[in-house]
Amino acid sequence: MAHPKRKKTLFYRWWAVIVKYLEDIAKDFKLKFFRKKQFSLIIFFLFFVSDGAFAAVMPMAKAVRIPIARESSPAISSLPHIYGARVSGRPLVLIDPGHGGHDPGSSSRDGRLHEKDVTLAIGLAIRDALIKSGRVRVALTREDDHFLPLVSRREIGRRMNADLFISVHADSAAAGNPHGATIYTLSEVASDKIAARLAARENQVDISGSRELRNQNSEVKSILYDLTRRETMNASVSFASLLQRELQGRIPFRSHYHRFAGFVVLKAPDVPSVLMETGYISNPAEAAQLFSRGYRENLALGVRRAIEIYFARRLARLAERSDLKSDRQKK
Repeated sequence: MAHPKRKKTLFYRWWAVIVKYLEDIAKDFKLKFFRKKQFSLIIFFLFFVSDGAFAAVMPMAKAVRIPIARESSPAISSLPHIYGARVSGRPLVLIDPGHGGHDPGSSSRDGRLHEKDVTLAIGLAIRDALIKSGRVRVALTREDDHFLPLVSRREIGRRMNADLFISVHADSAAAGNPHGATIYTLSEVASDKIAARLAARENQVDISGSRELRNQNSEVKSILYDLTRRETMNASVSFASLLQRELQGRIPFRSHYHRFAGFVVLKAPDVPSVLMETGYISNPAEAAQLFSRGYRENLALGVRRAIEIYFARRLARLAERSDLKSDRQKK
């Protein structure tokens, strides 16, 4: 008996779009040499010792990009220099030292120390640690004392096709002497009042739409955007957990170390992003640590370790997906 013609219900249209979306992603996973499951067990080994294997796999691991609307994007005169590009296929990490130029950010109690200076020093330390590791490529949104709008910082990551975005900041408090680092990931609903106040203080505008998405009907646009954003937010949360784990014991954390808020710099729908408040510049003891070279280098080593593990796990997941796809084709 023939099946009756399917009605194009809302559910059916959603399912059709999702299937098409997944088919497009699957085309990127052309790992034909991953035919046996034991390859998934040695993927970490390939990550750490084989530049050729890593370069062959990483171009297939790029996130699905939502095109930028040129007419609504901020003017960016030039993109930052990329360091460590010995192998073009290695993932790109964009470090974003907060504030700069006429925007000093938070300041110490005596007004002599400024957030813009410590974020740049920490950003440079992370860059140097990643260059020394050689496992990823790295760039900074700024390498000197100049101002960048929040939207420009985020859009630099998108235009460079960054695989990970880390915004570096230092916190402050008007009263008391709180201390410890905090890691933020994106959420339109803040996890608490502290996160909401901090995001409100940092933010000015929201992300712009995409011309290509606007040309599609509202249902397709909503589904594609939501799928990409959810995947990106999950990756951001995963990296935040790794970051805290690898920094634990190197720097102090607040009791609630992972918070959520709607930071503008974290709103790229296709670049996993975190914002790291490295400590309280308003706390005299912690401010002295933040401006200590040894403290910054130790922090940078923890960040480097978290980044290496994050991308090694991503490669392992790609290998596992390839194994599953290969098994289905054999059946």
